[in-house]
Amino acid sequence: MLGSITVPEAVVTLAIEAKTGADTDRLGAALARMAVEDPSLRVGVDENTGQTLLGGVGELHLEIVVDRLRTEHKVEARTGRPRVAFREALAGSARVDHRLSRQNGGVGLFAHVVLEVGPAPRDAGLVFEDATSGGCIPAEFANAVRRGVAGAMAKGLRGGRPVVDARVRLVDGSTHKVDSSAMAFELAGSMAFQEAALEAGLVVLEPVMAVEVTTPETHLGVVLGTVQSRRGSVRDVGARGNASVVEADVPLAALFGYVDDLRGRTHGRASATMRFARYEPVPAAVEREVLASA
Repeated sequence: MLGSITVPEAVVTLAIEAKTGADTDRLGAALARMAVEDPSLRVGVDENTGQTLLGGVGELHLEIVVDRLRTEHKVEARTGRPRVAFREALAGSARVDHRLSRQNGGVGLFAHVVLEVGPAPRDAGLVFEDATSGGCIPAEFANAVRRGVAGAMAKGLRGGRPVVDARVRLVDGSTHKVDSSAMAFELAGSMAFQEAALEAGLVVLEPVMAVEVTTPETHLGVVLGTVQSRRGSVRDVGARGNASVVEADVPLAALFGYVDDLRGRTHGRASATMRFARYEPVPAAVEREVLASA
């Protein structure tokens, strides 16, 4: 039996645009083909700026994509600076009673929901429970509330950072025999979750990479210093043949330019590989920087 294919997280984003009008159409077509070939490549649009955004598993991944655009697809493109794909999670729990009532003549919008929200286990995504009783909210409206919550989480509340791993219980509510609809409950679910999440509090999460550095023993101290200077923590130091191998966890935000810096400090004798490991809450000082830059 074949195992399932796991697509790596897209932890870095990059704004990209064609250099000329003639390249614009070719850029979209080329990116579409490359996204089919490479499931770890994400292509989207920034809702605020309209820019095309690339998402990838690291800085090198996106550099290769841009180079392939030029060499294989003959598309010249300008890019912005790579940005870390931060996320947010609920810091605590909250309960909100949200009533949506709009009447502009004719059929209006009415939806009343009571939500309880709190953190879910890591990588659980949205854990939604319809805990209503007595038929106060029909099943199709409860499903609409779930869609509204999921949409609000994906869009994010602060700076467009998605909210992940939330437990949401729909515990009560009411309907109007004329003005209630799935659309009204989806909208109410979105608004209620946003209100509850802000009340519960949010923490910023950053991607952490598992880094492996292979170096001659003479440069081991230098390598350990580069890890520590980039907010990293060393998990293990071992040997492979005549070389030392350092295994460490380092926040992706601190790794931009790391390979070039490492080569310079070790006269080209050390090499590094990295892969996504997990998301973790950022330190308070880094969180202030992230929020200030939104």
